[in-house]
Amino acid sequence: MGTDREKTRKPIGQIINDNSSVIAVLLLLALGTAAYGSTFLNYKKNLINVLHTASMMGIMGLGVNLCFLIGARDLSVGALAALVSMVTAYLAPYGVAAAVFGGLLVGAVFGAFNGVIVSMFKVQPFIATLGTQLAARGFALLINRELSISLGDSAPQLKYVGNGNVLGLIPFPTFTFIILILVLSFVLKYRDFGRGVYAVGGDEGSAEMMGIHVNRTKILVFTISGLMAAASGIILCGRLSAGQPTACEGWEMTIMAAIVLGGTSVRGGIGKIHGVFLGCLFVTFITNLINLNGHISAYWKDIITGIVLLIAVLVQVYSDKQKEKVKHA
Repeated sequence: MGTDREKTRKPIGQIINDNSSVIAVLLLLALGTAAYGSTFLNYKKNLINVLHTASMMGIMGLGVNLCFLIGARDLSVGALAALVSMVTAYLAPYGVAAAVFGGLLVGAVFGAFNGVIVSMFKVQPFIATLGTQLAARGFALLINRELSISLGDSAPQLKYVGNGNVLGLIPFPTFTFIILILVLSFVLKYRDFGRGVYAVGGDEGSAEMMGIHVNRTKILVFTISGLMAAASGIILCGRLSAGQPTACEGWEMTIMAAIVLGGTSVRGGIGKIHGVFLGCLFVTFITNLINLNGHISAYWKDIITGIVLLIAVLVQVYSDKQKEKVKHA
């Protein structure tokens, strides 16, 4: 038997896994600084745009991360964000309250529908959310016959939501992202719902024996995911000053890569909500560095993200094996 210090010492794989997102972002910051210097580090001309994009993706990712924690996936968020951007732009002439409420309502309805299909009818989350993804994208294209809807002079507050800065420094989407991270982190750590999320992701049978309403938890998680996608769609509408039916195509896979890089386990039950922030920063920085270069194909973003995702998953697997060895030591 080992000493107490040996028992409490974390395996190297676990240490790397716990800090993978920090390590990855620091490496990209160092690379960007070395390659492009002040152009890369210019806050108002470069970094603020990175924060805008990472935050829109990250807000959407918060809901997907909750789905990961219960051992599920949500493939509908990108299409749902596009649909909400169209609904928001369509309702903007009736006032900002109608536009925002209408967009959030659409997100909540789609999310709750996903939750009911997954929990009550026992459909695999991958299949259920793929179906709603196709439906949401179809509705987005139908609303204005595949054309975007311009905000024009309607609801100028929406444009601030997408492009404004808090105190002239922090992009409003980033400010919103940080607030949502703090709220969800508090809920996951100190509220029964949060403990239920981790319990369901760890073992549904054990969660039921603990008195946790598994189906209710799943429905709430998917509803929150729909609301987060809707929030991103509203911000996107303000950012582009229009609803875009083809927006956010392929974001689902990029977001899932960011979540895994942020330290959330692909098996469910393990992970923290704030890891989404660093994971989204990483994938956004990759695109940013490629754009700054100007001579590298944009497809390298997907190649690099895919490789990093595989590495992150392998590190998780190695870390899990190390934990098992420590338990049985």
